[in-house]
Amino acid sequence: MERIRMHLKNTYHLSNYQLSQISFLFKTLGSEFSKILIMGILFYRQLPLYFFALFIMVFLRSSTGGLHFYTYAGCLMTSVIYMFLTLVALPCIPVRSSIQLLLLLFCILCCYRIGPIASKYRPKISDQNRIHRKNITCIFIFFYSLALYIIPQSPFLIAGFWVIILHSLQLILAKIREKGDA
Repeated sequence: MERIRMHLKNTYHLSNYQLSQISFLFKTLGSEFSKILIMGILFYRQLPLYFFALFIMVFLRSSTGGLHFYTYAGCLMTSVIYMFLTLVALPCIPVRSSIQLLLLLFCILCCYRIGPIASKYRPKISDQNRIHRKNITCIFIFFYSLALYIIPQSPFLIAGFWVIILHSLQLILAKIREKGDA
């Protein structure tokens, strides 16, 4: 690793700070890809459903953030529980379409009111960016609601419904945690 750092420093005249940023990027990517792979192995029987739920989760997390666990094990364990609930446990609970739509309306309001919540290690975002992220998330959930209304029994849409519900609940918990830290 040190040889790579020295090569980058000498070839591209990077500062120590820039080298640290590059190192952080690769550690983060490796960490995230390994968690995706581990969960893919755990949920291999539902791989298409897992990737669909993962796509929605990543989209929502990247736009509105949420709870952050600052250890690899904590993040992995929480992600596995999140996916287990989304793919296995919660879809067993029958929820009428009208209740699903009401819950998704609650999620729209919740995401708009609370989000985004970024990691304490990320810089503050501008008000304009904050509003943009809120709008994107709310529009996404609105169109998701329409899709769920049109195709109410799709296992993919039901899994996505639970991702949105869990995302909104963890946003509430993140807000409570944020207020406790202040």
